Amino acid sequence: MQSVRSYIHAQGVACAVINAVLNPAIAWLGNWRMAFVSLSGDNSIVVDTVITCTVMSLLVSLFVTPAAQRVFRAGRLTGSDTAFVESGVLAQLPGKAWSFGLLIGVVAAAVITPLMFATFRALGSDGLSFAGFIILKGSYTAALGFAVTRWVILRQMVHCRANDE
Repeated sequence: MQSVRSYIHAQGVACAVINAVLNPAIAWLGNWRMAFVSLSGDNSIVVDTVITCTVMSLLVSLFVTPAAQRVFRAGRLTGSDTAFVESGVLAQLPGKAWSFGLLIGVVAAAVITPLMFATFRALGSDGLSFAGFIILKGSYTAALGFAVTRWVILRQMVHCRANDE
């Protein structure tokens, strides 16, 4: 038996590592000739962030949900914090992978993009070198991947429990 906390940690770290490698690799393959990535406009940090947050959250949800459901339904986890999660916001969100992932992605884009834009403006920057952009993309997608994985697993914990009762 594995604790819910250790399961979330292991899955979240795996997702973070995958996204820290995969997202910059995709960006590099699609834009390797760019020397500078502007903050706004076409092919910009802002546009890339909105698309990445939305698509990545949806894909993480689509991949993590079935695995989490199998683990919860098989009863292989101990020490669930279901009472805590049931009273929270996550319990009110959709249980389906696609709708949950899309909603989380849109919310993440709506939070991360303005914060990133404001940070760049406060620092007086209009963008990044392509190498800097790749590092930024690897960093924030790793953190977002971990967070989305955690939220998906916690949501499925409540969803599976509600469907079993």
